[in-house]
Amino acid sequence: MSVSSSHVPSLQTALLLSSTRSNERYILRAPVVRIGRGALDPHDIQLPPDDLRASREHARLVFEDGAWFIEDYSRNGTTVNGRLLHKEKVKLSSGDCIRIGDSFDVVFCYLGDTMQAEDGADVALRAALSAQPAELPATQVGLWIGPGAEVWRDGKRLPAFLSRTEYRLMKYLMQRANDVCDYETVIQAVWGARRHRDNLHELIHRVRRKIEPNPSQPRYLIIRNGLGVVLFPKGMSAGAGE
Repeated sequence: MSVSSSHVPSLQTALLLSSTRSNERYILRAPVVRIGRGALDPHDIQLPPDDLRASREHARLVFEDGAWFIEDYSRNGTTVNGRLLHKEKVKLSSGDCIRIGDSFDVVFCYLGDTMQAEDGADVALRAALSAQPAELPATQVGLWIGPGAEVWRDGKRLPAFLSRTEYRLMKYLMQRANDVCDYETVIQAVWGARRHRDNLHELIHRVRRKIEPNPSQPRYLIIRNGLGVVLFPKGMSAGAGE
C-alpha cells in the first residue's frame, strides 16, 4: 500500500507498533534510526543483548525524499512482509511488517489525515493513538527520562533535552539507580573508550544544570569521591549530596 502523493509525510509522522506487545511503540524522530543490540543514541532502537540473531547494528530506518526506507546491515537479514532482505534497502509503506531477530516484530505506519493502515496495523494504530502518549512519565516523584531524551521531574517536563552523551550517562545510571558505579565503568558505558575522569566530571556538571533544582547542591546526580557516581531518581534532601 503506497502513501498518497498529495500527502508528503514529515519526519514526525511515522511510528512502529509492536505486533506482540500492545503498549510498545517507537516514534521515528530522526532522519536515521539505527536498530540493533549496540544502538545507544536516544533516537535509535536498542535490541536486547541476549538476542543473538540480531546484530549490533542490524538495520537502519532512513528518511529520504519524503519517505521512509529500511536498509539491512546484518548477518542474518531483516524480514519485511515475509521477504528476507540481505544488505538491501526498500521503501516502506503503512502496514509493512518488519521482523529482526527473535525480539523485534513491528508494524510500520505513517500518520496523517490520509493515512490508511492495513488490517491489524489499523487496529493497533487506533489503540496507540487512543492510549496515553509514550512520553508521559512513569512516575510522579523524582526523575524520569523519556525515550526522546526529555527529562521529567516530579511529574513536570523540564525545558531542556539531554544530548546523546548525556542521555547515555543517564540511561546507564538509571538502570543502576541508587548504586555507586565506579568511574571507569561509567566512562566505558558512555564513550566506549578511555577518557580522563575530568571529562566525566564535566559531563555530570552539564547534566546537573538540566536536571537539578539547584545544581550547586545536587540531589539526584551525586559524585562519591574516590568511589564513583550514583543516581538517586527519587532525590536526596537538599544539601545532603557530596
